[in-house]
Amino acid sequence: MLGGCQGLPGMEREKAGEKYVENFVVQGEKLQSLGHVGELFTGVNNSLLAKQREGGGVQHIWGQVLNEVEKKVGHVTTETWLKPVKPLALREDTLHLEVPNSLFRDWLLENLLPHIRKSLETILGFAVQIVIHVAAKQQGELFPSQQYDDRENTKGESSRSTGTKKNGLVSNYTFSSFIVGAGNQFANAAARAVAEHPGKHYNPLFIYGGVGLGKTHLINAIGHETIVKQGGKSVFYLSSETFTNELIAHLRRDRMDDFKNKFRQADVLIIDDIQFLSGRERTQEEFFHTFNTLHQSHKQIILTSDKFPNEIEGLEERLRNRFEWGLIADIQPPDLETRVAILQKKAQQKKIQLPHDVSLFIATHVTANVRELEGGLTKLGAFSTMTDSPITIDLAQQVLQNLMRGGKDKDKEVSVETVQKAVCKYFAIRVIDLTSKKRTQMVAFPRQVAMFLCRKLAGASYPMIGVRFGGKNHTTALYACASIEKRLKQDEELRAVLARIENIVFGEEN
Repeated sequence: MLGGCQGLPGMEREKAGEKYVENFVVQGEKLQSLGHVGELFTGVNNSLLAKQREGGGVQHIWGQVLNEVEKKVGHVTTETWLKPVKPLALREDTLHLEVPNSLFRDWLLENLLPHIRKSLETILGFAVQIVIHVAAKQQGELFPSQQYDDRENTKGESSRSTGTKKNGLVSNYTFSSFIVGAGNQFANAAARAVAEHPGKHYNPLFIYGGVGLGKTHLINAIGHETIVKQGGKSVFYLSSETFTNELIAHLRRDRMDDFKNKFRQADVLIIDDIQFLSGRERTQEEFFHTFNTLHQSHKQIILTSDKFPNEIEGLEERLRNRFEWGLIADIQPPDLETRVAILQKKAQQKKIQLPHDVSLFIATHVTANVRELEGGLTKLGAFSTMTDSPITIDLAQQVLQNLMRGGKDKDKEVSVETVQKAVCKYFAIRVIDLTSKKRTQMVAFPRQVAMFLCRKLAGASYPMIGVRFGGKNHTTALYACASIEKRLKQDEELRAVLARIENIVFGEEN
Protein backbone atom coordinates (compact mmCIF):
# COMPACT_ATOMS: atom_id res chain seq x y z
CA MET A 1 0.00 0.00 0.00
CA LEU A 2 2.88 2.32 0.75
CA GLY A 3 4.94 1.23 -2.21
CA GLY A 4 3.97 4.32 -4.20
CA CYS A 5 5.77 6.62 -1.74
CA GLN A 6 8.76 4.62 -0.58
CA GLY A 7 11.19 6.25 -2.97
CA LEU A 8 10.29 9.74 -1.81
CA PRO A 9 12.44 11.78 0.58
CA GLY A 10 11.14 12.13 4.16
CA MET A 11 9.52 15.56 3.64
CA GLU A 12 7.81 14.49 0.41
CA ARG A 13 6.55 11.31 2.06
CA GLU A 14 5.02 13.42 4.80
CA LYS A 15 3.35 15.66 2.26
CA ALA A 16 1.98 12.62 0.48
CA GLY A 17 0.35 11.61 3.73
CA GLU A 18 2.48 8.55 4.50
CA LYS A 19 2.48 7.75 8.22
CA TYR A 20 6.18 6.82 8.25
CA VAL A 21 7.93 6.23 11.57
CA GLU A 22 11.64 6.20 12.30
CA ASN A 23 12.87 5.36 15.80
CA PHE A 24 10.11 7.18 17.64
CA VAL A 25 7.59 5.99 20.20
CA VAL A 26 4.17 6.41 18.63
CA GLN A 27 0.87 6.42 20.48
CA GLY A 28 -2.22 5.33 18.64
CA GLU A 29 -0.66 4.61 15.23
CA LYS A 30 -3.60 3.82 12.95
CA LEU A 31 -2.25 0.60 11.45
CA GLN A 32 -5.62 -0.33 9.97
CA SER A 33 -5.83 2.91 8.03
CA LEU A 34 -2.47 2.20 6.45
CA GLY A 35 -3.37 -1.25 5.25
CA HIS A 36 -2.26 -4.71 6.31
CA VAL A 37 0.83 -4.95 8.47
CA GLY A 38 2.49 -7.16 5.90
CA GLU A 39 2.09 -4.37 3.37
CA LEU A 40 3.09 -1.61 5.78
CA PHE A 41 6.52 -3.05 6.51
CA THR A 42 7.72 -3.75 2.99
CA GLY A 43 11.31 -3.18 1.94
CA VAL A 44 12.90 -5.20 4.77
CA ASN A 45 16.67 -5.27 4.33
CA ASN A 46 18.24 -8.58 3.37
CA SER A 47 20.15 -9.16 6.61
CA LEU A 48 17.06 -8.78 8.74
CA LEU A 49 14.99 -10.84 6.33
CA ALA A 50 17.54 -13.62 6.51
CA LYS A 51 17.56 -13.51 10.29
CA GLN A 52 13.76 -13.71 10.39
CA ARG A 53 13.64 -16.61 7.92
CA GLU A 54 16.38 -18.52 9.70
CA GLY A 55 14.76 -18.02 13.07
CA GLY A 56 11.16 -18.68 12.04
CA GLY A 57 10.09 -15.05 11.68
CA VAL A 58 9.61 -12.09 14.00
CA GLN A 59 7.35 -14.13 16.30
CA HIS A 60 10.15 -16.61 16.93
CA ILE A 61 12.67 -13.83 17.49
CA TRP A 62 10.29 -12.18 19.96
CA GLY A 63 9.91 -15.50 21.77
CA GLN A 64 13.68 -15.64 22.19
CA VAL A 65 13.64 -12.07 23.51
CA LEU A 66 11.02 -13.01 26.12
CA ASN A 67 13.14 -15.92 27.30
CA GLU A 68 16.19 -13.70 27.65
CA VAL A 69 14.35 -10.86 29.40
CA GLU A 70 12.60 -13.26 31.79
CA LYS A 71 15.98 -14.32 33.15
CA LYS A 72 16.59 -10.72 34.19
CA VAL A 73 13.16 -9.51 35.38
CA GLY A 74 11.38 -12.70 36.46
CA HIS A 75 8.36 -14.72 35.37
CA VAL A 76 5.64 -12.48 36.88
CA THR A 77 6.85 -9.30 35.17
CA THR A 78 7.25 -11.10 31.85
CA GLU A 79 3.75 -12.60 32.01
CA THR A 80 2.16 -9.30 33.07
CA TRP A 81 3.95 -6.78 30.88
CA LEU A 82 5.54 -8.64 27.95
CA LYS A 83 3.22 -11.52 27.00
CA PRO A 84 0.44 -9.10 25.88
CA VAL A 85 2.93 -7.29 23.59
CA LYS A 86 2.53 -8.15 19.90
CA PRO A 87 5.59 -8.08 17.59
CA LEU A 88 4.57 -6.57 14.25
CA ALA A 89 7.67 -6.61 12.06
CA LEU A 90 11.37 -5.92 11.66
CA ARG A 91 12.09 -3.21 9.13
CA GLU A 92 15.19 -1.09 8.49
CA ASP A 93 16.88 -2.34 11.68
CA THR A 94 13.78 -1.43 13.68
CA LEU A 95 11.49 -3.73 15.64
CA HIS A 96 7.86 -2.60 15.70
CA LEU A 97 5.83 -3.69 18.73
CA GLU A 98 2.18 -3.16 19.54
CA VAL A 99 0.95 -2.80 23.13
CA PRO A 100 -2.66 -2.83 24.38
CA ASN A 101 -2.66 0.67 25.87
CA SER A 102 -0.54 3.62 26.97
CA LEU A 103 0.03 2.09 30.42
CA PHE A 104 1.93 -0.80 28.84
CA ARG A 105 3.89 1.63 26.68
CA ASP A 106 4.92 3.76 29.66
CA TRP A 107 5.87 0.71 31.72
CA LEU A 108 8.02 -0.71 28.93
CA LEU A 109 9.76 2.61 28.41
CA GLU A 110 10.46 3.15 32.08
CA ASN A 111 11.36 -0.39 33.14
CA LEU A 112 11.93 -2.92 30.36
CA LEU A 113 13.15 -1.21 27.20
CA PRO A 114 16.90 -1.53 27.99
CA HIS A 115 16.46 -5.27 28.66
CA ILE A 116 14.56 -5.76 25.39
CA ARG A 117 17.13 -3.83 23.37
CA LYS A 118 20.05 -5.71 24.93
CA SER A 119 18.42 -9.10 24.31
CA LEU A 120 17.70 -8.20 20.70
CA GLU A 121 21.31 -7.19 20.15
CA THR A 122 22.46 -10.51 21.62
CA ILE A 123 20.09 -12.56 19.46
CA LEU A 124 20.53 -10.68 16.18
CA GLY A 125 24.14 -9.68 16.52
CA PHE A 126 23.58 -5.95 15.95
CA ALA A 127 21.74 -3.03 17.55
CA VAL A 128 18.04 -2.70 16.78
CA GLN A 129 15.82 0.32 17.40
CA ILE A 130 12.36 -0.20 18.90
CA VAL A 131 9.12 1.53 17.95
CA ILE A 132 6.13 1.01 20.22
CA HIS A 133 2.62 1.40 18.80
CA VAL A 134 -0.38 1.71 21.12
CA ALA A 135 -3.21 -0.40 19.70
CA ALA A 136 -5.65 1.89 17.87
CA LYS A 137 -8.63 0.01 19.29
CA GLN A 138 -7.89 1.53 22.70
CA GLN A 139 -8.54 4.97 21.28
CA GLY A 140 -11.75 4.05 19.52
CA GLU A 141 -10.39 4.45 16.03
CA LEU A 142 -11.03 1.09 14.43
CA PHE A 143 -12.46 2.36 11.18
CA PRO A 144 -10.77 0.14 8.58
CA SER A 145 -9.37 1.18 5.25
CA GLN A 146 -10.83 0.02 1.95
CA GLN A 147 -8.22 -2.71 1.65
CA TYR A 148 -9.05 -3.90 5.14
CA ASP A 149 -12.72 -3.97 4.20
CA ASP A 150 -11.97 -6.12 1.17
CA ARG A 151 -10.07 -8.64 3.26
CA GLU A 152 -12.76 -8.73 5.93
CA ASN A 153 -15.41 -9.38 3.32
CA THR A 154 -13.57 -12.54 2.29
CA LYS A 155 -13.65 -13.79 5.86
CA GLY A 156 -17.40 -13.85 6.17
CA GLU A 157 -18.54 -14.50 9.69
CA SER A 158 -15.02 -14.54 11.12
CA SER A 159 -14.99 -10.76 11.60
CA ARG A 160 -17.97 -11.00 13.91
CA SER A 161 -16.42 -13.78 15.93
CA THR A 162 -13.37 -11.63 16.68
CA GLY A 163 -15.46 -8.67 17.76
CA THR A 164 -14.30 -6.39 14.94
CA LYS A 165 -16.88 -3.70 14.24
CA LYS A 166 -17.32 -2.61 10.65
CA ASN A 167 -18.69 0.75 11.86
CA GLY A 168 -15.65 1.35 14.05
CA LEU A 169 -17.56 1.73 17.32
CA VAL A 170 -15.82 0.72 20.55
CA SER A 171 -17.96 -2.02 22.10
CA ASN A 172 -17.72 -0.98 25.76
CA TYR A 173 -18.35 2.74 25.19
CA THR A 174 -22.08 2.85 25.86
CA PHE A 175 -24.47 5.09 27.79
CA SER A 176 -24.77 2.47 30.53
CA SER A 177 -21.02 2.68 31.25
CA PHE A 178 -20.88 6.49 31.04
CA ILE A 179 -20.80 8.23 34.43
CA VAL A 180 -22.89 11.42 34.38
CA GLY A 181 -21.86 14.36 36.54
CA ALA A 182 -22.22 18.12 36.64
CA GLY A 183 -19.45 18.62 34.09
CA ASN A 184 -20.98 16.43 31.36
CA GLN A 185 -24.69 16.43 32.17
CA PHE A 186 -25.68 18.74 29.32
CA ALA A 187 -23.54 16.91 26.75
CA ASN A 188 -24.98 13.58 27.88
CA ALA A 189 -28.55 14.84 27.54
CA ALA A 190 -27.83 16.18 24.05
CA ALA A 191 -26.19 12.90 23.04
CA ARG A 192 -29.20 10.88 24.17
CA ALA A 193 -31.58 13.20 22.31
CA VAL A 194 -29.58 12.73 19.11
CA ALA A 195 -29.54 8.95 19.54
CA GLU A 196 -33.34 8.96 19.91
CA HIS A 197 -33.95 10.99 16.74
CA PRO A 198 -30.81 11.17 14.56
CA GLY A 199 -30.91 13.89 11.94
CA LYS A 200 -33.98 15.61 13.38
CA HIS A 201 -32.53 17.61 16.29
CA TYR A 202 -29.14 19.16 16.99
CA ASN A 203 -27.51 18.59 13.61
CA PRO A 204 -24.59 18.74 13.76
CA LEU A 205 -23.91 17.90 17.39
CA PHE A 206 -20.52 19.38 18.30
CA ILE A 207 -19.00 18.22 21.61
CA TYR A 208 -15.82 19.87 22.83
CA GLY A 209 -13.68 19.59 25.93
CA GLY A 210 -10.20 18.79 27.18
CA VAL A 211 -8.25 15.59 26.74
CA GLY A 212 -9.57 12.49 28.50
CA LEU A 213 -12.92 13.88 29.63
CA GLY A 214 -15.15 11.34 27.86
CA LYS A 215 -15.89 12.83 24.44
CA THR A 216 -14.97 9.64 22.59
CA HIS A 217 -16.98 7.53 25.02
CA LEU A 218 -20.07 9.68 24.58
CA ILE A 219 -20.09 9.76 20.78
CA ASN A 220 -19.56 6.00 20.62
CA ALA A 221 -22.53 5.63 22.95
CA ILE A 222 -24.63 7.61 20.46
CA GLY A 223 -23.62 5.21 17.71
CA HIS A 224 -24.49 2.10 19.73
CA GLU A 225 -27.82 3.52 20.89
CA THR A 226 -28.73 4.56 17.35
CA ILE A 227 -28.10 1.06 16.04
CA VAL A 228 -30.19 -0.47 18.82
CA LYS A 229 -33.14 1.92 18.47
CA GLN A 230 -33.04 2.71 14.77
CA GLY A 231 -32.33 -0.77 13.44
CA GLY A 232 -30.71 -0.66 10.01
CA LYS A 233 -29.18 2.79 10.29
CA SER A 234 -25.72 3.05 8.76
CA VAL A 235 -23.36 4.40 11.42
CA PHE A 236 -19.73 5.33 10.75
CA TYR A 237 -17.31 6.28 13.52
CA LEU A 238 -13.74 7.37 12.76
CA SER A 239 -11.13 9.93 13.68
CA SER A 240 -10.29 12.91 11.48
CA GLU A 241 -6.86 11.32 11.03
CA THR A 242 -8.47 8.17 9.65
CA PHE A 243 -10.69 10.27 7.39
CA THR A 244 -7.55 11.92 5.99
CA ASN A 245 -5.79 8.58 5.52
CA GLU A 246 -8.86 7.21 3.73
CA LEU A 247 -8.80 10.21 1.40
CA ILE A 248 -5.10 9.75 0.64
CA ALA A 249 -5.54 6.03 0.01
CA HIS A 250 -8.40 6.60 -2.44
CA LEU A 251 -6.52 9.40 -4.20
CA ARG A 252 -3.56 7.08 -4.74
CA ARG A 253 -5.77 4.42 -6.26
CA ASP A 254 -7.79 6.96 -8.25
CA ARG A 255 -11.00 5.80 -6.58
CA MET A 256 -12.48 9.03 -5.29
CA ASP A 257 -15.99 7.99 -6.31
CA ASP A 258 -15.72 5.09 -3.85
CA PHE A 259 -14.57 7.48 -1.14
CA LYS A 260 -17.50 9.84 -1.72
CA ASN A 261 -20.05 7.03 -1.78
CA LYS A 262 -18.62 5.47 1.33
CA PHE A 263 -19.24 8.44 3.60
CA ARG A 264 -22.03 10.35 1.89
CA GLN A 265 -24.43 7.41 2.18
CA ALA A 266 -24.08 7.21 5.97
CA ASP A 267 -27.13 7.79 8.19
CA VAL A 268 -24.91 8.83 11.10
CA LEU A 269 -21.35 10.08 10.59
CA ILE A 270 -19.24 10.49 13.74
CA ILE A 271 -15.86 12.22 13.43
CA ASP A 272 -13.58 12.35 16.48
CA ASP A 273 -10.99 15.11 17.02
CA ILE A 274 -12.10 17.28 14.12
CA GLN A 275 -9.47 19.88 15.09
CA PHE A 276 -6.85 17.74 13.32
CA LEU A 277 -8.32 18.79 9.98
CA SER A 278 -6.61 22.10 10.66
CA GLY A 279 -4.41 23.16 7.75
CA ARG A 280 -5.35 20.19 5.54
CA GLU A 281 -6.97 22.00 2.65
CA ARG A 282 -7.86 19.01 0.45
CA THR A 283 -9.28 17.05 3.37
CA GLN A 284 -11.33 20.06 4.50
CA GLU A 285 -12.70 20.47 0.99
CA GLU A 286 -13.85 16.84 0.81
CA PHE A 287 -15.31 16.99 4.31
CA PHE A 288 -17.14 20.20 3.41
CA HIS A 289 -18.92 18.47 0.52
CA THR A 290 -19.58 15.36 2.63
CA PHE A 291 -21.05 17.55 5.37
CA ASN A 292 -23.32 19.38 2.93
CA THR A 293 -24.59 16.16 1.33
CA LEU A 294 -25.41 14.55 4.67
CA HIS A 295 -26.93 17.65 6.21
CA GLN A 296 -29.17 18.32 3.21
CA SER A 297 -30.34 14.70 3.40
CA HIS A 298 -31.15 15.12 7.11
CA LYS A 299 -28.46 12.63 8.10
CA GLN A 300 -26.89 13.05 11.53
CA ILE A 301 -23.37 14.50 11.89
CA ILE A 302 -21.55 14.28 15.22
CA LEU A 303 -18.18 15.94 15.85
CA THR A 304 -15.75 16.29 18.74
CA SER A 305 -12.90 18.69 19.34
CA ASP A 306 -10.69 19.90 22.15
CA LYS A 307 -11.63 23.48 21.23
CA PHE A 308 -14.69 25.56 20.45
CA PRO A 309 -15.16 25.86 16.63
CA ASN A 310 -14.00 29.48 16.41
CA GLU A 311 -10.83 28.62 18.39
CA ILE A 312 -9.60 26.01 15.88
CA GLU A 313 -6.80 27.61 13.90
CA GLY A 314 -6.34 26.68 10.25
CA LEU A 315 -10.00 25.75 9.81
CA GLU A 316 -11.86 27.15 6.82
CA GLU A 317 -14.54 29.69 7.73
CA ARG A 318 -17.22 27.81 5.80
CA LEU A 319 -16.60 24.70 7.92
CA ARG A 320 -16.41 26.69 11.13
CA ASN A 321 -19.74 28.25 10.27
CA ARG A 322 -21.37 24.88 9.63
CA PHE A 323 -20.08 23.41 12.87
CA GLU A 324 -22.04 26.11 14.67
CA TRP A 325 -25.34 25.35 12.87
CA GLY A 326 -26.49 22.77 15.38
CA LEU A 327 -25.85 22.34 19.08
CA ILE A 328 -22.49 22.89 20.74
CA ALA A 329 -22.06 21.12 24.09
CA ASP A 330 -18.97 21.21 26.27
CA ILE A 331 -17.61 18.68 28.73
CA GLN A 332 -15.90 20.02 31.83
CA PRO A 333 -13.51 18.15 34.16
CA PRO A 334 -15.46 15.93 36.58
CA ASP A 335 -16.06 17.10 40.13
CA LEU A 336 -14.91 15.09 43.13
CA GLU A 337 -18.09 13.02 43.49
CA THR A 338 -18.07 12.13 39.81
CA ARG A 339 -14.41 11.13 39.93
CA VAL A 340 -15.12 8.80 42.85
CA ALA A 341 -18.06 7.28 40.96
CA ILE A 342 -15.91 6.80 37.86
CA LEU A 343 -13.19 5.05 39.84
CA GLN A 344 -15.66 2.73 41.54
CA LYS A 345 -17.35 1.90 38.24
CA LYS A 346 -14.03 1.20 36.49
CA ALA A 347 -12.81 -0.86 39.44
CA GLN A 348 -15.95 -2.98 39.24
CA GLN A 349 -15.45 -3.51 35.50
CA LYS A 350 -11.78 -4.43 35.95
CA LYS A 351 -12.53 -6.59 39.01
CA ILE A 352 -10.19 -4.52 41.19
CA GLN A 353 -10.90 -4.46 44.91
CA LEU A 354 -10.83 -0.70 45.53
CA PRO A 355 -11.74 0.45 49.05
CA HIS A 356 -13.84 3.61 49.24
CA ASP A 357 -11.22 5.55 51.18
CA VAL A 358 -8.63 4.80 48.49
CA SER A 359 -10.98 5.86 45.68
CA LEU A 360 -11.64 9.10 47.56
CA PHE A 361 -7.91 9.64 48.04
CA ILE A 362 -7.15 9.09 44.33
CA ALA A 363 -10.08 11.24 43.20
CA THR A 364 -8.92 14.06 45.46
CA HIS A 365 -5.39 14.09 44.08
CA VAL A 366 -5.86 13.09 40.42
CA THR A 367 -8.08 15.84 39.05
CA ALA A 368 -7.08 16.46 35.45
CA ASN A 369 -9.22 14.01 33.49
CA VAL A 370 -10.94 10.64 33.34
CA ARG A 371 -8.14 9.04 31.35
CA GLU A 372 -5.64 9.74 34.11
CA LEU A 373 -8.03 8.28 36.66
CA GLU A 374 -8.48 5.09 34.67
CA GLY A 375 -4.77 4.80 33.89
CA GLY A 376 -3.91 5.30 37.54
CA LEU A 377 -6.44 2.66 38.60
CA THR A 378 -5.09 0.15 36.08
CA LYS A 379 -1.53 0.78 37.21
CA LEU A 380 -2.52 0.44 40.87
CA GLY A 381 -4.42 -2.79 40.22
CA ALA A 382 -1.53 -4.28 38.24
CA PHE A 383 1.01 -3.36 40.93
CA SER A 384 -1.23 -4.83 43.63
CA THR A 385 -1.52 -8.10 41.70
CA MET A 386 2.19 -8.32 40.89
CA THR A 387 3.30 -7.70 44.47
CA ASP A 388 0.34 -9.47 46.08
CA SER A 389 -0.32 -6.34 48.16
CA PRO A 390 -3.73 -5.07 49.30
CA ILE A 391 -4.76 -1.72 47.85
CA THR A 392 -4.34 0.94 50.50
CA ILE A 393 -3.86 4.71 50.56
CA ASP A 394 -0.12 4.22 51.20
CA LEU A 395 0.18 1.92 48.18
CA ALA A 396 -1.79 4.35 46.00
CA GLN A 397 0.45 7.21 47.08
CA GLN A 398 3.56 5.17 46.25
CA VAL A 399 2.37 3.90 42.84
CA LEU A 400 0.63 7.05 41.61
CA GLN A 401 3.02 9.70 42.90
CA ASN A 402 3.77 11.00 39.39
CA LEU A 403 0.05 11.64 38.77
CA MET A 404 -0.30 13.68 41.93
CA ARG A 405 0.95 17.17 42.66
CA GLY A 406 3.87 17.10 45.01
CA GLY A 407 5.84 14.45 43.08
CA LYS A 408 9.33 14.77 41.70
CA ASP A 409 8.28 17.47 39.23
CA LYS A 410 7.84 19.89 42.13
CA ASP A 411 11.59 20.37 42.11
CA LYS A 412 11.45 21.87 38.63
CA GLU A 413 12.14 25.61 38.58
CA VAL A 414 9.24 27.53 37.08
CA SER A 415 9.41 30.97 35.50
CA VAL A 416 6.71 33.58 35.00
CA GLU A 417 7.01 33.10 31.24
CA THR A 418 6.42 29.36 31.58
CA VAL A 419 3.24 29.97 33.55
CA GLN A 420 2.00 32.58 31.10
CA LYS A 421 2.55 30.27 28.13
CA ALA A 422 0.81 27.37 29.88
CA VAL A 423 -2.22 29.52 30.76
CA CYS A 424 -2.42 30.85 27.21
CA LYS A 425 -2.19 27.34 25.81
CA TYR A 426 -5.03 26.12 28.02
CA PHE A 427 -7.35 29.07 27.35
CA ALA A 428 -6.30 29.41 23.68
CA ILE A 429 -5.31 33.07 23.94
CA ARG A 430 -2.08 34.95 23.23
CA VAL A 431 0.49 36.10 25.78
CA ILE A 432 0.11 39.63 24.38
CA ASP A 433 -3.57 39.49 25.37
CA LEU A 434 -2.67 38.32 28.85
CA THR A 435 -0.33 41.28 29.41
CA SER A 436 -2.59 43.83 27.68
CA LYS A 437 -5.15 46.19 29.21
CA LYS A 438 -8.10 44.17 27.89
CA ARG A 439 -10.77 43.53 30.52
CA THR A 440 -13.09 41.19 28.67
CA GLN A 441 -14.02 38.01 30.51
CA MET A 442 -12.15 35.96 27.89
CA VAL A 443 -8.91 37.63 29.00
CA ALA A 444 -9.58 38.85 32.55
CA PHE A 445 -10.20 35.44 34.09
CA PRO A 446 -7.17 33.73 32.49
CA ARG A 447 -5.08 36.72 33.62
CA GLN A 448 -6.20 36.18 37.23
CA VAL A 449 -5.41 32.48 36.97
CA ALA A 450 -1.98 33.24 35.54
CA MET A 451 -1.18 35.73 38.31
CA PHE A 452 -2.25 33.23 40.95
CA LEU A 453 -0.09 30.46 39.45
CA CYS A 454 2.88 32.84 39.07
CA ARG A 455 2.62 33.46 42.79
CA LYS A 456 2.15 29.77 43.63
CA LEU A 457 4.54 28.04 41.21
CA ALA A 458 7.12 30.69 40.35
CA GLY A 459 7.18 32.35 43.79
CA ALA A 460 6.94 35.79 42.17
CA SER A 461 6.20 38.81 44.36
CA TYR A 462 3.09 40.91 43.77
CA PRO A 463 5.10 43.88 42.39
CA MET A 464 7.01 41.52 40.08
CA ILE A 465 3.76 39.96 38.83
CA GLY A 466 2.35 43.42 38.15
CA VAL A 467 5.41 44.36 36.11
CA ARG A 468 5.40 41.11 34.11
CA PHE A 469 1.72 41.54 33.24
CA GLY A 470 2.05 44.83 31.39
CA GLY A 471 3.19 47.15 34.16
CA LYS A 472 0.11 46.79 36.34
CA ASN A 473 -0.02 47.91 39.96
CA HIS A 474 0.86 45.32 42.59
CA THR A 475 -2.62 45.67 44.06
CA THR A 476 -4.04 44.22 40.83
CA ALA A 477 -1.95 41.09 41.32
CA LEU A 478 -2.92 40.95 45.00
CA TYR A 479 -6.63 41.19 44.13
CA ALA A 480 -6.32 38.52 41.40
CA CYS A 481 -4.63 36.03 43.73
CA ALA A 482 -7.14 36.69 46.50
CA SER A 483 -10.06 36.20 44.10
CA ILE A 484 -8.80 32.86 42.83
CA GLU A 485 -7.95 31.73 46.36
CA LYS A 486 -11.49 32.52 47.50
CA ARG A 487 -13.09 30.70 44.57
CA LEU A 488 -10.93 27.63 45.10
CA LYS A 489 -12.61 26.95 48.44
CA GLN A 490 -15.91 26.15 46.73
CA ASP A 491 -15.23 25.73 43.01
CA GLU A 492 -14.27 22.15 42.21
CA GLU A 493 -14.06 22.85 38.48
CA LEU A 494 -11.59 25.67 39.04
CA ARG A 495 -9.37 23.28 41.01
CA ALA A 496 -9.46 20.90 38.05
CA VAL A 497 -8.56 23.73 35.65
CA LEU A 498 -5.59 24.75 37.76
CA ALA A 499 -4.45 21.12 37.93
CA ARG A 500 -4.59 20.87 34.13
CA ILE A 501 -2.54 24.04 33.71
CA GLU A 502 0.00 22.84 36.27
CA ASN A 503 0.30 19.61 34.25
CA ILE A 504 1.17 21.73 31.22
CA VAL A 505 3.69 23.77 33.25
CA PHE A 506 5.45 20.63 34.45
CA GLY A 507 5.40 18.98 31.03
CA GLU A 508 2.90 16.23 31.89
CA GLU A 509 0.44 17.30 29.21
CA ASN A 510 1.05 18.50 25.66
